[in-house]
Amino acid sequence: MIYRPLQPPKLQSHLQNDYYHYQEYAPQPVLQSTVACYWSSTFQVSSTTLPHTSAYRIIPDGCIDIIFDLDAISVTQGAFVSSWMSTYEVFYPKESMNFFGIRMYIQSVQAIVGYPIADLQGQILLEELWGHSASTFWEQVIGATDTAMRINIIEQYLQQALYTYDIHPRPAHPLLAHSLQLMYAYNGQIDLATLAQQVHYSERTVRRIFQQEFGIRPKEILDIIRFQSILQMMYRYPQYSLGELAISGGYYDQSHFIHHFQRYYGLSPGQLSV
Repeated sequence: MIYRPLQPPKLQSHLQNDYYHYQEYAPQPVLQSTVACYWSSTFQVSSTTLPHTSAYRIIPDGCIDIIFDLDAISVTQGAFVSSWMSTYEVFYPKESMNFFGIRMYIQSVQAIVGYPIADLQGQILLEELWGHSASTFWEQVIGATDTAMRINIIEQYLQQALYTYDIHPRPAHPLLAHSLQLMYAYNGQIDLATLAQQVHYSERTVRRIFQQEFGIRPKEILDIIRFQSILQMMYRYPQYSLGELAISGGYYDQSHFIHHFQRYYGLSPGQLSV
């Protein structure tokens, strides 16, 4: 797996300060094809910091997250699955918040949550998907004394879920994994006709299966993977000009690149340092 999506705090480091902290943690190698990362996000908001809070955004990354509210008093309020995002969201924190998340690759989600991805809409309570076992899992995650212990608890569960999945696989069309591998390998720069040819299905079938299994058009997934590949280039090579980024991303001109970038980030590339 070569696809490693980014979220704004990694690119806009100036957003992190005394009252906001975001951190990502890599999964162990055996889970690197399932989990993009674990992450923590903490806001310490008070009457003195509130006037200075900035706009924070979440951007599409082609993944689906299980999120734990570490300050919640019950699993009903404190654990949920956040579904696929097709555009950015902006929020202004009004109170202190403390979250921990599991960012999962879309092809792995059904094996973990046991629920069809196409049916996940908005935020779904983990309790609705797992019943009583969600409460047990949440209590263990919340009760961890540090991040390393929390990740260890989560990874034990994920491996158990995947082991069960390998024994009793849930129905999934074989073209999905192959198609996504190609999408990642090409950084989203592969047209549907070429993709269909390489997975040995018709374009119509590829569209139908993606819509049926994921509830998402393959073109939308390709666009988000391409957008995220640009973010990786910006992160690794901050000296690149907009023209160089546009060429690397396969855009036919700079204005097309900027328009595509704003669609998913809500800012132009030049505004990330603001």
